[in-house]
Amino acid sequence: MWCSLPRPDAERQLCDYCQQALPVLPYQLCHYNLLFLPAIARGLKGAKFDRLLCLSHYQQPYQHWIPRWKYHTDLAAGQLLTQQMCLLLASYSNMNMPLPQALTFVPLHWRKQRQRGFNQAQCLAEALGHQLQLPVLGLFAKLASPSQRGLNRRQRLRNLRRSFSLIPQYPKLPAHVAIVDDVITTGATANALTRLLRRAGVSTVSVWTLTVTPAPDHSA
Repeated sequence: MWCSLPRPDAERQLCDYCQQALPVLPYQLCHYNLLFLPAIARGLKGAKFDRLLCLSHYQQPYQHWIPRWKYHTDLAAGQLLTQQMCLLLASYSNMNMPLPQALTFVPLHWRKQRQRGFNQAQCLAEALGHQLQLPVLGLFAKLASPSQRGLNRRQRLRNLRRSFSLIPQYPKLPAHVAIVDDVITTGATANALTRLLRRAGVSTVSVWTLTVTPAPDHSA
């Protein structure tokens, strides 16, 4: 999936050399919570959630693989990204970091999901839930609104007003819930969903995404 050389092991999409060449984030500096890194916190000002876990900044090769999965139904790219997130969560668990009691995911509007055929955030959440033996709850509904793609922070916040609702199907939610998505940019979507969870009695909200968009002043 990166160097294009054949692999004898079908369970992995990357060879050892490509795996070692992937960009990483300095988790040893932030106790597996990226909100403690100033370079990331600057881009997520006013974060309402408590913890953030991502594979990398939104850069190559993730910048190629994520759109391939989302917009071109490249299931091999989706499998690769899921494998990488599972590896990160294995390290997270081995460090005895606090696990949520349940996972949920950022929803798509039903028209967009029918057009795309799947919700990549839901697919990722289900894979992580299977690995960690955690329930995956479909907690949110998405109302019709323009796409967030290409919008700045102020436009995203305006766009997200009343864009989500909490589905009233669970009488009591766990104290700690993780929201799963593919990319976090300004944190506007995660904040909107966190507010709904807080109102429903959730005390700790983690956000798990594949990548985080660098702050405007970030230099690689």
